[in-house]
Amino acid sequence: MAKKGQAKGRSRRLEKEGRPERWKAYKQYFLIVCEDTVTEPAYFKKFKSLFPENTLFLRTVGTGNDPFGVIKTAIQKRRDLSEEAGREIDFTWVVFDKDDADLNVGKTKRFDDAFNIASMENLNIAFSNEVFEIWLVLHFTLPNYDKPIPRNLIYDILEKEIKTFDPNFVYHHGKKDVIDFVEMFGNEEIAIKNAKLLNEFHKANPPIKRNPSTNIYLLVEELRSWIKFYGE
Repeated sequence: MAKKGQAKGRSRRLEKEGRPERWKAYKQYFLIVCEDTVTEPAYFKKFKSLFPENTLFLRTVGTGNDPFGVIKTAIQKRRDLSEEAGREIDFTWVVFDKDDADLNVGKTKRFDDAFNIASMENLNIAFSNEVFEIWLVLHFTLPNYDKPIPRNLIYDILEKEIKTFDPNFVYHHGKKDVIDFVEMFGNEEIAIKNAKLLNEFHKANPPIKRNPSTNIYLLVEELRSWIKFYGE
């Protein structure tokens, strides 16, 4: 990982007609590849406007794949972005959930392989068990975590918490409007604190057994640190 204020790799300009970005102007390049195609990309896109102009280029990609597919897509997308920018990519994160990875042996193997390949390819993992929405819930409350929480219950808790601020809110899985409500009524600092507590509780367990937990906070803290750095 590049040190702050120091972008790694070359910054030569690609001679492409009509390309949409002034690639050479950016100091660093940040790629986030998500399992989901709607909610997760929408959540991370909100950070893009927080960076001063021509500092850090942020691209988010939704895949609709399982964890293994997210990893394979991230490897290709990193290569594609590197070719577009004419230099190496400084940071690549993958965002995925456990979902039904423990449903059968084949899914479990693909899930484990995703972690192994990510490590070999120097991809950073932002992982949630059981679903990404646990990270959103943690902006409001810390649910009981001494036993696994089914995803439908996570959705119900999220809806209930937001309803305390907006009685008309109804959570629809796969709709990105929930991000606006979390931004308006939730607390990111509390979410980070709660997520760290869950991770500490589950630290002896492999990822597939860490329900409920999320380390999305690692990616959020990374983004926030660069926003602060470039804003000073």
